Amino acid sequence: MTKNLFKNLTIIFFLISSSAIAEISYREILDNPTDLELNLNYAKQQEKTGNLKLTISTLERMSMLYPSNIEIKLYLLSIVVKMDSPAKLTLLVQSILSDPNTTQDTKKLVVELLDKEQKLAEPSKWFAYLDLSYGHTENSNFDSVSVSKRRLVTDNKLTFFTPSTVEYDKSFKRSGALTFGKNINDTSSIFFNLGLDVNTMNKKQAGESDILNTSVSYFKIIGNHYLTPYMYYTKPNYRQAADVNMKGLGFNNTYILNEKNNINYTAGYANTEYHTRVGFLTKNLENNDIYSFGLKFNHNFSNKNKIGVKLLHNITSSIQDHYSNDTNGLDFSYAHLLPFGTLKLSTRLTEKKFRAKQSPSVSTILLRKDQGILNNISLKGQLNQLIPYAKSINKKNNIFYSINFTDSHVHSNIITHKVKKQSLTFELTKRLDFNGLFN
Repeated sequence: MTKNLFKNLTIIFFLISSSAIAEISYREILDNPTDLELNLNYAKQQEKTGNLKLTISTLERMSMLYPSNIEIKLYLLSIVVKMDSPAKLTLLVQSILSDPNTTQDTKKLVVELLDKEQKLAEPSKWFAYLDLSYGHTENSNFDSVSVSKRRLVTDNKLTFFTPSTVEYDKSFKRSGALTFGKNINDTSSIFFNLGLDVNTMNKKQAGESDILNTSVSYFKIIGNHYLTPYMYYTKPNYRQAADVNMKGLGFNNTYILNEKNNINYTAGYANTEYHTRVGFLTKNLENNDIYSFGLKFNHNFSNKNKIGVKLLHNITSSIQDHYSNDTNGLDFSYAHLLPFGTLKLSTRLTEKKFRAKQSPSVSTILLRKDQGILNNISLKGQLNQLIPYAKSINKKNNIFYSINFTDSHVHSNIITHKVKKQSLTFELTKRLDFNGLFN
């Protein structure tokens, strides 16, 4: 790359001062991992000493913390060029060009300069990676026991739950998910996914299952639209319960209004079909079709803070009409980027109205109506962000953690359907990248 490119890029990097920079220690970076100015000056300092790998790692971390700051990506681009890594350079350029925060002038500058001065390596069109996960969940009310500790058999006739009913229980999940696909061009890709979840319980065997998941999705950028149609098929194999097949398709689009605002809307269809098994009660009458719709508005207060408001509407149509219902909901969410991960808080309010009385097994008098409140707190990120000492066993930064807490309250006009439950999940995922096989 010629001096002309570096000259133009230097003009863009207005955050990188040409004045003398005081010596910055790595301890200062550890104490202030999100300080933009301090980290950029540290990157510049390492660049001057020739430590380009540390410069790149610092800039990649800052790019993740400040995804809308295009200057950081451009500075990173200039360093990657020096490293003479064509594959990494190509991926970074594609990221900059597809970033909605990149202005047209900046895109034009990058493309013109690279076309003139640097021949990019042909990127691999195929990609693949495998996610291996282990999760542990503690559930305060696995069998959804009512607040009254009773269940309704017929009108005004209550009975206790059976001895096999379980409230508090632990579940364990081991899963593997293979994702592979192809980059069709700079604005579109196709993805295929094949996964298997193995779920076991501490007490209740009837809750254990093996679940096979398959899906295909297509991603396309058209202007400010980020479109994703998809199809999926799920085959759960439940222990001591009727088996079921689930299949569906849907559509998701995010429209970028500007740097701070975007709108997401979704529509989907799903079909659930139970299969009769010898020794188990038939659940064929619960076979259903579900039509779901969602509209969400997202606002970025800053590079670290985002709020969202979502409207949702679901229509469930079952063979037996008293299982059919309509659900309306409102979801509020807040996400905050922390040095060790992304914290998300959300509250979902729903109202479910059934279309027919659940006779004769529940009530011939009341038409069931449930109102739900679901609160969720989650923290997700790279393990190295949470535990810096994990770098010794996670040098590739390919182990991720997830902590998720939910608190659910369902209020119903039928007393035995008033339910409260909480769950806490810890999960670790290791990603194995096979992209090198296609280069």
